[in-house]
Amino acid sequence: MLGVKGVFIIGFGDVGSSIFYALGVTAAFALGATPLAILIAGIFFACTVLTYMELSAAMPEPGGSQIFARRAFNDIASFTAGWALLLDYILTAAISAYTIAPYLSQFWSFLATPGGKFLFSSGLVAFLAVLNIIGIRESTTLSLVLGIASGLTKLLLIVLGFLFVFSLPTLIGQIHLGTSPNWKDFFTSITIAMVAYTGIEASSQLAGEAKDPGRTMPRALRMVLGSILFLFLGLSLVAVCAVPPGELGTKYIENPLLPIAQRLPYAGFLVPWVGILAGALLLIATNAGVIGASRLAFSMANHYQLPGTFRTLHGRFRTPWFSLLVFPGAAILTIGFSILLSETTGKSTTEILANLYNFGAMLAFSMAHLSVLGLRAKEPNLARPYRIPWNIRIMGRDFPITAILGLLATASAWILIVWTKPWGRALGLVWMVLGFILYANYRKRARIPVSRKVEIEPVSIPEYSELKFARILVPTRGGAETETVQVAARLAKASGAELIALYVMEVPQALPMESFLPDEVVKGTQALERAEAVSREQGIPVETKLMQSRAAAETIVEFARERACDLVVIGAKPRAVPGSILGRTVDHVLKSAPCRVWVLSMGAKVPAPLPPSPPAAA
Repeated sequence: MLGVKGVFIIGFGDVGSSIFYALGVTAAFALGATPLAILIAGIFFACTVLTYMELSAAMPEPGGSQIFARRAFNDIASFTAGWALLLDYILTAAISAYTIAPYLSQFWSFLATPGGKFLFSSGLVAFLAVLNIIGIRESTTLSLVLGIASGLTKLLLIVLGFLFVFSLPTLIGQIHLGTSPNWKDFFTSITIAMVAYTGIEASSQLAGEAKDPGRTMPRALRMVLGSILFLFLGLSLVAVCAVPPGELGTKYIENPLLPIAQRLPYAGFLVPWVGILAGALLLIATNAGVIGASRLAFSMANHYQLPGTFRTLHGRFRTPWFSLLVFPGAAILTIGFSILLSETTGKSTTEILANLYNFGAMLAFSMAHLSVLGLRAKEPNLARPYRIPWNIRIMGRDFPITAILGLLATASAWILIVWTKPWGRALGLVWMVLGFILYANYRKRARIPVSRKVEIEPVSIPEYSELKFARILVPTRGGAETETVQVAARLAKASGAELIALYVMEVPQALPMESFLPDEVVKGTQALERAEAVSREQGIPVETKLMQSRAAAETIVEFARERACDLVVIGAKPRAVPGSILGRTVDHVLKSAPCRVWVLSMGAKVPAPLPPSPPAAA
C-alpha cells in the first residue's frame, strides 16, 4: 500500500514523463509564446486535478473517469469515458515508446531513421506485452528512484538555465501574439500543451493501492500539481531562451530537452544523462500504458461493458492475455501508421500521435468534470473526504467553479482537435464508433439493456469477528502448510494467545488491484477452512483473513504490524534461488517483520503436543 510520498513520486513520474515530448510539439505551434501556452494549459490542468482529488478520494477504485461516470450517470456514459481512456492508454504506450529512440539516437544513429524508430518502439511494446503476460512484477522501488532522479535533473536544468542562458529581453522579444504565432496556432498550442498533463488520469488509478485514500490522494495530487507546474513552466522558459523556438518545434521536436542540455555547462555529462534518463522514464511510461489498458479493460468487462474475453486469464500465468495482446498490438499499429503518415504529409510523427492522444484524454477529462458536477446534483450527501472549494449554489446544490471551467476548457480543446486536426478527428471518431458498435452488439447478445447500469453483487467471504488482540500470525497456502497451522495452533493454545490465519492472493501487475479472481478465492477459502479445522482440533478459535495485494511478503509484514502480532509462524521449503535459501517471501518476512519469526521447514515432523496451559484465574 502506498502512502502520500509513494503516490506523489509515482504520480509525478506518470505526469512528468510527458514533458520529454510535449515541449517540442507545443513549441511547433506557440513558438516564442510556448511558456504562455504551458501556463494556460497548466491552469486548466489545476482545475482537472481538483476534480480528480474529490472523485478519487470519494471513490478509491481503479478505473478513473470510467468509474466516476458510471456512478454519476449510466453505463453508456461510463463506456464512453472508458473507451476514450483505452485510446489514451494505447497512445501513452505508443508515444512514450516512440520518443525513446530520438533520445537514444545520440548513442546509436540507426535510431534516428524512420525504420529504426519503428523497429525499436514496436519491439519494445511487444516485449513489454510478453513480459506482462508472463507476469513479471514491476519494481515500485525503481519507479520511485527514477521519479526522484527525474525531478532533480529537471530542477538542475532549470537552475543552470536561469544562471547561464535565461534572458528576459530575449523571452519578451520572441513573443508576437497574433502574428508569430497567429491566434489559431496559439490556441492550438494550448490544446497541444495539455498533452504534458494527461498523466493525471493514470495517477488517479493509484487510489486503489493507497493507504487511507481519502487523505492520501488529495495530498499527493496537490503535490503533483505544484511540482509539475513549477518544473514545466521553468523548463519552457529556459528552452525558448536556450534554443530558437523555430528549431525547438522542428529540428528538436522529438527530443526537446537535449538541446537545452547541450547549451548548458557540463553538457558532456548532461546530454547523455538526459538521454538515458528520458529512455528509462519513457520505458516505465510505456509499460504504464500497457498495464493501464489491460486493467481498465478487465474492469469494463467485469461491468459488462466489454465481452468476457477481456477478463479471461491465462491458464498458466493468470494474467489477462487477450487484453495484453490486443491493446499493445493497437499501439504498434498506431506507431507504424503515424510514421507512414509523417513520411507522406511531412508532419512530425510526434505531432500526429499527440493530436490523437489529446482526442481521448480531453474526452475522458470532460467526462470526469461532468461526473463531479453530476454527483454534486445527484448525491449531495455522498461522503467526500476532500471537497473542492469555491462553489456556486444553484437550486440548492453546490457546484465547483473549477469543474465548470475545467469542463469548458477540456470540451473546447476536444472540439478544436475534431475541427482542426483531420487525422486526429478521423482516427479518434473511428475508434469511438467501433467501440459503440462493439458495446451495443455485446449488450444485445447478452440481453442487457444498452443504458442499464449492471450492479455486481460482491462475493461475501465468512470471517470471524475481529478479535481484540492479535498475537500469533500464520500465513498459509494450504496443502503441506497445514503443518505450519498445527504448530501455530499448539503454540497459541499453550500460551493462551490468539491466532490469525492469513491467505494472500497476489494480483498480477496487469490486472486492477480490486480484480475478482475466482480461482484464487476458491483456493484461499479452502486453505482457510483447513486452517480452521486444524485449529478446532486443537480446541482454540482462529481468525481467518483472505487478502489480495501485489506482494504477499509485504502484506504479511504490514498485517503483522497493524495487528500488533508478537510472533509470525511461516513455512518454508529450501529453494535453489540465487542469494536465497528459504525463498524471497520468507527472507523478506524475516528481515522486515516487526516481531519474532519462526520458520518451519516444510515436511518436518510436527512436534508432540505441548503441555496444557494452567487454567485462567477466576
